[in-house]
Amino acid sequence: MTVTETIQTSTLQEASYRPEALASLEDHFRKLVQDNKVQAASYLLAKDGRIFASNAFGSRSYRENNESPMLTDTIRRIASISKLFGATAIFQLVEQGKLYLRQPVAEWIEEFKHPMFEKIQIWHLLTHTSGLWPDPGYYTEPNPFGHWDVRFAFDPETEGPHAVKDEEELLKLRKSAWIRAILSMKPVCKPGESWNYCSAGYALVGEIVTRASGLHFEQYVIERIAEPLGMTRTFFDVPEELQGEVCVTNDWDESRMVKRDRTYEPPRTGGGLYSTLGDLFRFGQMLLNDGSYNGRRVLSRKSIERMTRNHFEGRQLFAYHWGSKISALSYGMGPGVVAENEWMSEGSYGHEGAGRCKLMIDPKLNAVIVYFVPTNLDWVPESIIHPQQLIWSGWQ
Repeated sequence: MTVTETIQTSTLQEASYRPEALASLEDHFRKLVQDNKVQAASYLLAKDGRIFASNAFGSRSYRENNESPMLTDTIRRIASISKLFGATAIFQLVEQGKLYLRQPVAEWIEEFKHPMFEKIQIWHLLTHTSGLWPDPGYYTEPNPFGHWDVRFAFDPETEGPHAVKDEEELLKLRKSAWIRAILSMKPVCKPGESWNYCSAGYALVGEIVTRASGLHFEQYVIERIAEPLGMTRTFFDVPEELQGEVCVTNDWDESRMVKRDRTYEPPRTGGGLYSTLGDLFRFGQMLLNDGSYNGRRVLSRKSIERMTRNHFEGRQLFAYHWGSKISALSYGMGPGVVAENEWMSEGSYGHEGAGRCKLMIDPKLNAVIVYFVPTNLDWVPESIIHPQQLIWSGWQ
């Protein structure tokens, strides 16, 4: 059941936020649009459960003849922020007694019953420490390719001595081709040894949710997380009548909205959701409220505590991190966690999404921050890092 409500708002004064800091933030976003570093920009700032500032700039369409403005309720692909919904689903199933975090993945996915993979546990997938091969380009390799690029090698209908003809077995093999593609590569390290950003690991998280709950992962997220929170503009497949309200930056971005048969494809846990600033505020406020929002409980307080704390405190967890070579990464079971010496409050947590967007929760300030900065450029630090500094400098 979908629950809807009017989001409460407040003023800058009530939020103890400096007007000049907000003006600087908006000037920064406008300049990014004017300099063509981003196509558009939008943001939402909330404190104590109430939104005190939100605005949008630029165009939601990349087409020259379409001047539709970016709005604060524009729908946008949120990419890897989707991973937080996968983590939330896992913790719900833990609370229901259907699985446990240190459970071997092999108990759910038989392809993991191999000496190379049998020690990988569910929590390793959530923390990107499984050792499975990371996202293409993570090691700054010159010609990156993904797990999905090798799926052709697992065509069960290929002619030859090992071709499969039994229809039931064919169906099973087709459905597991993407899993076998992931496991076609030797792990880069032992489980828990280092941090390697792995969206494929989150596809496996989605598969575990499907098998443990009896609902396809994507249906599960909408029915068990989005609808109870009143996230009425959050989808894996945007309804046709709302597709004109989606911000898209290129032909490929636009083509992703075309609904197709995904029977033999992995769950879109790693980056398939579309959402809005307001809907992500609801999700973030649920996390900030120890698992409940608007009277609906999604997770227990203990789950939130475990999900959002740094699970590597006191140890040196190395992360190559696209060449940054971080010697001691802070990470939770789903979100990244802010350590000392960051601009944000220590213990803040959240996730970034490619394309690009960010959701952050700051328990010390009791604040939720969301911003979208859609662009076709690979990496624009001014669109992600600079807004953090501008936003957090505003609190008195």
